[in-house]
Amino acid sequence: MLSELGNLFVLISIILSFSLIVFSTKELKYIRNPISPKIKNFSILQLIFANLCFFVLLLGYLFSDFSMENVYENSHTAKPLLYKISGVWGNHEGSLLLWINVLVLFSFLFFVKNIRTDKKFLLITQIFQNIIILGFFIFLLTTSNPFNRIFPIPQEGLGLNPILQDPALAIHPPLLYLGFVGSSIYFSAALSSLISKFGGKNFAMVSKPWVLVSWLFQTMGILVGSIWAYYELGWGGYWFWDPVENSSLIPWFLMNALFHSILVLEKRNGIYLWVIVLSILTFTMSVTGTFLVRSGILNSVHTFANDPTRGLYILIFLTAMMLSSIYIFYKYAPTENRSFNLFSKEFFIITNNWFMIFFLITVLIGTIYPIFLEVLTSQKISIGPPYYNSILAPFLVPLLFI
Repeated sequence: MLSELGNLFVLISIILSFSLIVFSTKELKYIRNPISPKIKNFSILQLIFANLCFFVLLLGYLFSDFSMENVYENSHTAKPLLYKISGVWGNHEGSLLLWINVLVLFSFLFFVKNIRTDKKFLLITQIFQNIIILGFFIFLLTTSNPFNRIFPIPQEGLGLNPILQDPALAIHPPLLYLGFVGSSIYFSAALSSLISKFGGKNFAMVSKPWVLVSWLFQTMGILVGSIWAYYELGWGGYWFWDPVENSSLIPWFLMNALFHSILVLEKRNGIYLWVIVLSILTFTMSVTGTFLVRSGILNSVHTFANDPTRGLYILIFLTAMMLSSIYIFYKYAPTENRSFNLFSKEFFIITNNWFMIFFLITVLIGTIYPIFLEVLTSQKISIGPPYYNSILAPFLVPLLFI
């Protein structure tokens, strides 16, 4: 019963996401009129049914409904209530459903908060955000459905992985998802800003709260995750440069750079295009991290999946997203005066940003280089703390001083 209900709600959510894209596109023809109440109503319904999808899966865990394959594989009747709840997102399918709920939540909140903002900008933001939502709903339904049935129905479940049964890890994924999935909204807003020409200070004022919120949650998520890894896995430190740890750190560097830049853009023009690039890169790196974690190409204690079809879908989606972003940027990016005085605020912010980009590239290379080396030469290597410490430390100390 719950399985059929969950699948029904997923299908309704897909229809609502598609409808929002269609009606928002049609609404662009009537740009001088107020936004149609129909779009707001569809957004509310989308939020309700996405939450219902998650609630149905949660009920499956709470009542140990082992007719659902996902519940059977990640819970059992004797499991404490906390770990029954955290088991919902302690696996690939459930965590992907949580990911989608965060996408929908940020889409709805952005729409409601900016209902009086430039109409064209808001509608195009909604279109891009719902294309992302629709893409991940299709991914859920085709390769990662948490509502798949199992027959005959087992009497008992397999239980949750013991190392995931920890209070810190129970809150780590939701915090992290609110961080890097939240970056989707200013990715969509950045592309919309270019097309609608809603740029400069206006874009900075609209985007700043969302950058700050995602940065705060990302920071808390990383902190809680590193504490869990320290005492649960005994890695000898709060940060062990595990590839999956790195996949959450990479967008955090970009969020830092972006927030500093937006504070400047809010006061004066000159770095608008740089802010747009950072907004696009942040979510792009978040999806890249998702690909690394869920494709099975990383060897880590907390990767989610080892299914090539899932990795292929995310890779295709990521490629389409990157190519579309590059096309929109080069087609719609305005000319901008980028000449700054030496020792001006802009100069120091850009210097700060380039430090962050250097850290990002260092961590990205250390994370993906072993993958490429194994593909090309079949040689397996592990890159650990000595590489990162020797490269980052000489630059980190001066940055902190500056």
